Amino acid sequence: MSATKLRTASDAPIQADAEERSIDWSRIYRIFMRALAVLVIGRGLMQWMVICGGPNAEGIGFEDLPPGMQASIVFFAVIELVAGVGLWLTSAWGGVVWILATAIAIGIDLAMIGGMQGWVQIAARSLPATIADAVLLLFYTGAAMMAARQADDAFTE
Repeated sequence: MSATKLRTASDAPIQADAEERSIDWSRIYRIFMRALAVLVIGRGLMQWMVICGGPNAEGIGFEDLPPGMQASIVFFAVIELVAGVGLWLTSAWGGVVWILATAIAIGIDLAMIGGMQGWVQIAARSLPATIADAVLLLFYTGAAMMAARQADDAFTE
């Protein structure tokens, strides 16, 4: 005669700890950095397209733009590709360069909203683009903090 034993959760061959069921912020952070890298590299390549002879969003060629706007396009063409590579590699410097580029872009947009005259009016982006960059910046900061906190908790245990 065989007796059948009732299984409990502690008898299960594969047990899931409470830690394994929690959100893996380091993975979310890594995936977000890679997705953001694709976006930033695409934006940088669009800037290079304008430099190499393609029209910008208003249909104006690079040579016909004011010097301040040309400098802005060249700056973002270089820094966004550098930031995109750093984000793809999930390195800390990539995030720092991207935060710097985003802060400068948001600063230009806010200067235009504040009424600054000159090339800022041409270089500024639309309000939805500014808001999208601010939301991405906030999510990046939050995900980085949560991933770091999770890594510290795992290290101390």
